[in-house]
Amino acid sequence: MKKSWQIFLFFLLLFVVLTIPLVDSWNDKSRMATIQSLVEHGTFAIDNSQFLGTGDKYFYQGHFYSDKPPILAMYGSVYYFFLKIFGITFSQYKNLTYYFLTLLTVGVSTCVGMVYFYKILNLLKIEEKWADVVVLVTGAGTLLLPYSTVFNNHTVSGVLLLIGFYCLLKIKIQKSLKDAFFIGFIVTLAGSIDITTFLFLPFFTIAFFNKQIKSKLAFILGCVPVVFVYFGLNIYTSGSLIPPAMNKALWNYPGSYFGENSLSGVAHFSDIPSLLNYAYHMLLGNRGLISYTPILIFSFYGFVKLLFNREFKYRKEYVLMFVASCSYVLLYIFRSNNFSGWAYGVRWYADLMFLLCLPIAHIYYEIHNLKAVRILFFITASISILVSFVGAIYPFTAAEVPTSSSFLNAFIYYVLEANQYIPEGDIRILFKQRFIMITIVASFILVKFIYNYRKFIKSSIKTINP
Repeated sequence: MKKSWQIFLFFLLLFVVLTIPLVDSWNDKSRMATIQSLVEHGTFAIDNSQFLGTGDKYFYQGHFYSDKPPILAMYGSVYYFFLKIFGITFSQYKNLTYYFLTLLTVGVSTCVGMVYFYKILNLLKIEEKWADVVVLVTGAGTLLLPYSTVFNNHTVSGVLLLIGFYCLLKIKIQKSLKDAFFIGFIVTLAGSIDITTFLFLPFFTIAFFNKQIKSKLAFILGCVPVVFVYFGLNIYTSGSLIPPAMNKALWNYPGSYFGENSLSGVAHFSDIPSLLNYAYHMLLGNRGLISYTPILIFSFYGFVKLLFNREFKYRKEYVLMFVASCSYVLLYIFRSNNFSGWAYGVRWYADLMFLLCLPIAHIYYEIHNLKAVRILFFITASISILVSFVGAIYPFTAAEVPTSSSFLNAFIYYVLEANQYIPEGDIRILFKQRFIMITIVASFILVKFIYNYRKFIKSSIKTINP
């Protein structure tokens, strides 16, 4: 079996086991409301959906709509259409339907992303056994894992950015107008699914500055159809080009949970100390990027190494993606104030995981030459895997209840003190069973990581000392 299929099926099996069969969060209900309304009522308005009670909705011309960009829901509605044919509907089997929609829409997308991640490592001629280690750590030791088990836009958008980056590297080897067009299409599609990733579009555009005029035109033409569809949907569902989630006027209705001071992209801190405290916890503290994905320490080291390696063929492309990722993080630090709400870590960071993990592949020589680095990587990667599996208990972990750390809440809220915080008995049982299952799966993944890592170390030693 080809390696790509092995990777795809391995992660698919992982998500078959880990995908959560429970519609619980506002995010879930908001997205399911649009999918149900499209298939059952032929409209984007969610007034007649059983999920209308979600707080993630706005009011426009007498109707409620989900505040989520609708393109991902349109994609998910295709699967729901076929599930409905077989009698699997929200009204009959609410949680089972959600499970299948999440697995098919989000889980499968992440599996495709893992395949393209491996394709990039193969393109870069990364040693095979080291590539196995990096692929496993990326898929099971970052925020990709927990956020591939629930219905959300972040992992899907991250996959599309990665595919765009793969094509960007590929056209440096072999010029292709088709790939240039596809890059424009896939990157704008990522933005239409998660609007903040439109931030990557200027950086992909810069990558085309030194390309032939035909490639530039192909890239621009690739952007056009999705941009038209995206803004057309905004006008159709909200009467404005402004994304509904950032349009303050749409949230001014009785019972609205959001407003000018709480909408992401609009909210901000007015004093420097509060902003600095927020930035600290967004990066290192209770909800920090490094706190929940410590393996990125090695990624940053790998990027610095590439930055000073002027012989590296794809240095410019890596720099552009790294700067784009940093800009993405800074945007949320300056234009949000709620750490992405009820979420494990900061869910917004899931978009970046594929791209940020790529530089890990380039520290191969340091790890097999320096024993201390080798040991430190092993410890850090193991911790990253454990932290990711804790998040898989329930990624939409309660915020501030009972602690300000979503890592602790994943244990306390859903496992240790479930009787106190979760009134529904069947849901308490679900999470206790899930904790046992995740413990078993996490143990298996750790054993596989140790096996792959030892295999890599032994082959490395043989390479150096034949």
